[in-house]
Amino acid sequence: MRNAAAHNDKDLARQIALLKAQLEELAETVNGTGNSIVARGEAAIEESLKSAREMIAKYGDTAKSIADDTLKLKDKAADKMLEHTEARPLTTLAAILGIGFLAGWLCRRN
Repeated sequence: MRNAAAHNDKDLARQIALLKAQLEELAETVNGTGNSIVARGEAAIEESLKSAREMIAKYGDTAKSIADDTLKLKDKAADKMLEHTEARPLTTLAAILGIGFLAGWLCRRN
């Protein structure tokens, strides 16, 4: 009996050692895979940032120019509306009333 118990203890110790070795291998594999995934993620982020920087460099001045032109156009339209309102106040009032009536009529419909 003692011999069988000693044999079982040795066998159990051998299996535990084998499991430890397998767990260490698995941990190394997972760690290597994790590092690989992180490296690929970093590369993708760097590529995205590079593309964004290139796009900003390429179209940044154009976008700023368009924004400036839009602001000038808005100011010009506001000035024209003020001039028109001052020159023809009754026509402006009639137009506003007409638009209000039309909007009310369209919203009233079910």
